[in-house]
Amino acid sequence: MSETLLNKLNILKNNGELNAKDARREENLHRIFMYPGMMVPKAQTLIVDAITQYLPPNSWVIDPFMGAGTSLLSCMEFGYNVFGQDINPFAVILTKAKTITYDIEALNNSFSQIKNCISLDNKRSIDVDFKGINKWFKKGVQRDLSKIRRAIQQIGCKDLRYFFWIVLSEVIRTGSNDRTSTYKLHQRTKEEIKERNVNVISNFYELCERGIKDFEGFKMKLESKGLICKGHYIKNISIFWGNSLKAINSEHQFDILVSSPPYGDNRTTVTYGQHSYLELQWIDQNDLPDEVDYDFLKTTQEIDSQSLGGKLNTKYIKEIFDQTIERIPSLKIFFSKIPNTEYGKYYKTIAFINDFEKCLDNIIPAMSKNAYYVWTIGNRRVAKREVPNDLILIDLMENRNIKLFYTAERHIFNKKQPNKNNFSKTMDKEHVLIFHNNL
Repeated sequence: MSETLLNKLNILKNNGELNAKDARREENLHRIFMYPGMMVPKAQTLIVDAITQYLPPNSWVIDPFMGAGTSLLSCMEFGYNVFGQDINPFAVILTKAKTITYDIEALNNSFSQIKNCISLDNKRSIDVDFKGINKWFKKGVQRDLSKIRRAIQQIGCKDLRYFFWIVLSEVIRTGSNDRTSTYKLHQRTKEEIKERNVNVISNFYELCERGIKDFEGFKMKLESKGLICKGHYIKNISIFWGNSLKAINSEHQFDILVSSPPYGDNRTTVTYGQHSYLELQWIDQNDLPDEVDYDFLKTTQEIDSQSLGGKLNTKYIKEIFDQTIERIPSLKIFFSKIPNTEYGKYYKTIAFINDFEKCLDNIIPAMSKNAYYVWTIGNRRVAKREVPNDLILIDLMENRNIKLFYTAERHIFNKKQPNKNNFSKTMDKEHVLIFHNNL
């Protein structure tokens, strides 16, 4: 079994298929909202396809850092039961929307209802208010977004509303005064803002039409594989808000993990929460997860501060520093090449690793005895040095008696990255690490 699977994976690697050069943005609803650092559906699908026959019938897959749900949609193609959680409330709404096999006629009827509501809406009121709203949105844009928001609120079905909230979110992402060339909120110049003429209602209509076609295409893909019955996906879909630092919100035993940890520290990693901040201001709070245990709109950085490595307790990091690098050989080698005077630059990296270890201690007990772990991870730069996240992850897993089964590099061609994000520019490849419990 192991040798046959290794041969399959080697063929993918040697043929360069994991690079997914021909990946399309419409594939598996990838473009419905351009979430930061999304995995490439085709690359994940190829790997899952290779492993699938070695898993038991009716298997469950987990992504404890699901983000945009890319891995879960890839796994749905093979008839898995899927479970995902994320600390970002926006990721929950996004993935819920993407994993619903919508009745396309119902989507189109709701879209017609929304267009009718907007055409009859003569109000000039602005329904959302938050600190900095005038910094991020022109008044006319605020009024038009309010019209769209009111129309979406008239849709009676929450599942249908999820779709339109996500489309609205993509309109907000591209129609705000934020520069889309970076993941962090960064206002455009006054000259740019003055010259921009954004028609958010027209953009919303265009993206709704495109989105409905994409959802129809994904549903047809599932239907062609016999995975739709009476209009719905035949297996279980469980999407929750959850902090993997604290718990995995499921009683299931999982047969395969397919995920990408939000690797790095806050200076170098993608600011998923900050990227979602403006969108979350406009989505009706009644449609957001009830179980969130912190104020995710407190500041633009609140979600990221709650995420892995988001909080730095310097005193605590100093206390655990020596024991951390002692139990992680690759980290010890990394620090052996750095002057002691520069250690402080990497305290947030240690904070991230420490948090990630806590997550692993929650994830691993939820996995079956013969489970596979498929991690995709990149080596980001901190203080001009490349942190060997791949080797660190191998050490962390092997410290927990889970052995590396396979590793491959993939070059990043289609992963969405702002071209002015200096930290992302330095990372042109990522590592696919496959572990197996029973080696």
